[in-house]
Amino acid sequence: MMHFMNPVLSQFPLTRWPLLLAGGSLALMLGAWGFEYIGGYEPCALCYDQRHIHMTVIALGLVSGIALILRPSLAKFAPWMIFVIAAVLIYSAGFAGWHAGVEYKWWDGPETCTTSGGIPEVDLSCILNGTDCGPIVLCDEAAWTLLGISMAGFNAIISAAMAVLAVLVGYKGLKS
Repeated sequence: MMHFMNPVLSQFPLTRWPLLLAGGSLALMLGAWGFEYIGGYEPCALCYDQRHIHMTVIALGLVSGIALILRPSLAKFAPWMIFVIAAVLIYSAGFAGWHAGVEYKWWDGPETCTTSGGIPEVDLSCILNGTDCGPIVLCDEAAWTLLGISMAGFNAIISAAMAVLAVLVGYKGLKS
């Protein structure tokens, strides 16, 4: 597999990979925002949590990528920076996979945002003030699917692929 991946891994200098990984998470965020603001799909609480994980990847990628550009002497630490980003992406894949499992009813999700918990938490100030706080979005109902895969499922797949790529890049960087 490593031989097959070599053209991909060698396409960019090792010191640019943190920025590329940040760009991947940014692309996922843009997709999520597009579904929300253009498509009208409201995110649930677990969707927001997944966004926060990708914001962490973006921040880590930007900070380490810019540091590697400004201080080329830090290049020896690039594989370790990439491994840190890979760890966050592994967490992202696991969390998104867990959320997808909640949507597919493979296991229960948090009682605060699923139908199994009864009535989801509601901001009582909205009711008392008579204001509209928007729809209650349940975490165990997929808002959108393609080929039977929900947005959380796609996030899990893409995050896992990015994590594998990051580990391979980091590993190659350690060997060179």
